Amino acid sequence: MRVFLTGATGYIGSAVASALRDRGHEITALVRPESEARNLREAGVVIVAGDLRSLPGLADTLKGHDAFVHTAFGRSRDAVAEDKIAVDVLSRAGFFVFTSGVWVLGPGKSDESSKLNPIPLVAWRPAHEQAALGAGPAAVIRPGCVYGGRQSLLAGWFAAADQRKPVQVPGDGNNRWAMVNLHDLADCYVRIIEQRATGIFHGVDDTRATLNECAQAVGKIEHVPAEGPFGQALTLDQNASSEATRRKLGWSPRRTFTTSVEEQWREWRDALQPAS
Repeated sequence: MRVFLTGATGYIGSAVASALRDRGHEITALVRPESEARNLREAGVVIVAGDLRSLPGLADTLKGHDAFVHTAFGRSRDAVAEDKIAVDVLSRAGFFVFTSGVWVLGPGKSDESSKLNPIPLVAWRPAHEQAALGAGPAAVIRPGCVYGGRQSLLAGWFAAADQRKPVQVPGDGNNRWAMVNLHDLADCYVRIIEQRATGIFHGVDDTRATLNECAQAVGKIEHVPAEGPFGQALTLDQNASSEATRRKLGWSPRRTFTTSVEEQWREWRDALQPAS
């Protein structure tokens, strides 16, 4: 398949690009000119220079692709508007995979069919999900809190423990996150793309440990205040199911956070090594 991918130099996107290349798929990646794309080029990825605002002018480039996968996450003040540009353009180009997240589900127990209750930080996402699903054949994937490697949300835990410093846990740490390992998540994307599966999918593994228990598997902990909208996200207590996703895709995540800590340590240390 020929796949057009945004966010290919990012944390999730780079893993998806690698997994797709391992499966023999051809990839065209939209990459900001200032981003480092050497690894992508060496992997045979075709690079298109630009950002999400460039997409409306890339009609000729988009032709001939079998799937369009949006994993980019903007960090500018215009990030939401830029995300909407990607949805509007790519959802009309063909089979589209939109990356959302479990924080749209809010606290408590949920599954792929649950009514959304987004926290303020991601209050804009449900509308983008609906726009993606309403324009043509599309999938919305909601990854859990992704772990593994040096760009993980929890990479700071390993950095602190490596320096014999306490691992900082936001809030009281008694909450549970919906989580997923980066490699398992990339496999979920590949299955959606290859099967051209449509609908809502949850990229969530079987981690059921509290945040305290996860942190204690890495090092000694200390609790820190959780402030603002992001603090609310970090103290969210979730029990999100991915059972429907597993049945539909034949997806079976291999890891949980606490059972893969040694693997995470290896990946974190390997990422410290200078590129050859």
